[in-house]
Amino acid sequence: MSKCWILIIGFILVLACKEESPVPKPEQLMNEQVYLDLFYELELLRIYQNRGIGSQTIDSLYDQIFEKYNADTALFRVTHEYFQAQILKQQQRVDTVTAKLEQEIQMFNKLDSLESQLP
Repeated sequence: MSKCWILIIGFILVLACKEESPVPKPEQLMNEQVYLDLFYELELLRIYQNRGIGSQTIDSLYDQIFEKYNADTALFRVTHEYFQAQILKQQQRVDTVTAKLEQEIQMFNKLDSLESQLP
């Protein structure tokens, strides 16, 4: 009897873990690689902002980033919401962006340490 319950619970878990997006696919959706690149650059810009770069510079860079990818905030938001609904895949996407950001932060830290060594 306990084996039967284990099978039933296992079957329910498999069905529950099946990844179906609760958000319908939008008519316009960014290519996943373009989304990742844009997401990375926006996060990098946020890091720059946290490091004290002026808001005018940030606003200018923000606009240039979207121009570079031929996108706008509405398209990015819709794509981001759709991808966020795919929890497991989105976690992989975020991990990819985070790894790239960590490499960038290491470069910042090296530059900071070099600046502190200057007379």
